[in-house]
Amino acid sequence: HARIATLNIRQGGAKAAEALTSRLLGYGADLLVVNEFSANAAGAQLISRLESAGYTSAHPSVDRRHNTVLVASRRDLTPHGTFTSNGLDLDILWCVRVGETVVRGVYMPQGTAKFPTGAQISRTRQSGINLIVGDFNTGNNDLDKDPRSGKFVGAEVPGRLAATGFTDLWRSLHPDNREFSWFSRPAGNGFRLDYIFASTDWAQRFSACEFDHEPREAGETNHSGLVASLEWPSGPRVITAAASTSSPPDPHT
Repeated sequence: HARIATLNIRQGGAKAAEALTSRLLGYGADLLVVNEFSANAAGAQLISRLESAGYTSAHPSVDRRHNTVLVASRRDLTPHGTFTSNGLDLDILWCVRVGETVVRGVYMPQGTAKFPTGAQISRTRQSGINLIVGDFNTGNNDLDKDPRSGKFVGAEVPGRLAATGFTDLWRSLHPDNREFSWFSRPAGNGFRLDYIFASTDWAQRFSACEFDHEPREAGETNHSGLVASLEWPSGPRVITAAASTSSPPDPHT
């Protein structure tokens, strides 16, 4: 089985850089989507560690003060185009090609700032897009939030993606569950903000999709990771994450 993992490392991850790097490498993932990555010193160190472990990575060329999306793969990857032609920021959406696989990394803004991004994502069609992965900062106003909390802004985005044929992998495997990847402060209300969406042909390749709450519970970041297992069609090359000090969670448990 191959693995895909996504994790929001919180404002560039500098406050827990070593732990987060080990966490990411410990997933043993064939594809990593890292949210709130920053192109600063901590970001350069993360990329160096990933490269030493055999990954190729790419991220938008944005100001180092901005949080953005890093995509890393065990196979060579190339930028595949962005949403800049639609006037949207590079730092919140990033698209790469990994072999024949097209991946869109997402880091949605908060509040009403997400409307242009959400509208563009909602118009995504399956043609050429295999995976949409990352921190959506929204969800369904039913099972994806604590009943005590206020409503999501942009709650229509997951449903519109589903209407175009994309599968919300975690929800497809846990149709009636409430499980949260981020909690508000100080109220402590939970929300499911992190997603892996797969096109029709890819959704059937997945056998598991589970949250890893350890990085959030350990205080390394304020998000849980999301790890999925699948049969990768082109057989990504195997690497050894020698620099890792943590054991990857088993998405089957």
